[in-house]
Parts: sequence; C-alpha cells; structure tokens
Amino acid sequence: MAKVVPDTILDAGLTFDQSFNGVRVCAGQPTSFADIAARTLASASMSAPTVGAGSPDGRQVTYPAVNSILIATSGTADHIVYVDTVNSRYLVTTCSSTALVANGTNTVSVASTTRRLGAVT
Repeated sequence: MAKVVPDTILDAGLTFDQSFNGVRVCAGQPTSFADIAARTLASASMSAPTVGAGSPDGRQVTYPAVNSILIATSGTADHIVYVDTVNSRYLVTTCSSTALVANGTNTVSVASTTRRLGAVT
C-alpha cells in the first residue's frame, strides 16, 4: 500500500515561513528574537517567501534574494536570520564566515534559499 501526504498537508508546514518579512545578517547564532538585534550586522526587509513544488520531491518554500544590504556594524557574519517582525518569530541558518566592514557604503547580499519538506517514502 502506498504512503501519501497531500501537498496541502506539506504546505501547512511551510506557510509559517510566508510571514517572514525581513532578513538579518548576524555575527553568531541568536538565542532569542530579542538577541537578534545585538547580533545584526546588516538588515533589510524582503518580499514574502513562496511555497511550491520541491526539488527533487515534496514541497518547498523559497526565500527571495536580497541584494545591496547596507552593512551597519562591522563583524564576522556567520548566520542569516529570517524574521517575522509582526509576530516576533525567526528562523536561523548558517552562511560561510565572512568579514563585513561598515563604512557607510559597503553592502552585502543574501542569495535566494529554500527550505524543503520531502515526500514520504
């Protein structure tokens, strides 16, 4: 007998992500929503992530790329944090350690990324 999880069930686990409206480039992993501010080197608003077909299977949410974010504080970036500023929620991921220098004009970009829920096998 086959195992099936309808897309609507998988999407329910990803719709939470659609409320994220900002991205923060951080030095260190935040331990709470309040801690994000102390670790932020660069921040920007972003358009809502989108839910769709996963690759190679399942369903996924795609976070948009955000380019030319002004670096506000110098430090070593090693985490990307997606935030929902309305509901004080966040999701943390890592990035390659990169030294950022704030000088009033330097910027950093965050590439598009995905979070996938795989198909049941």
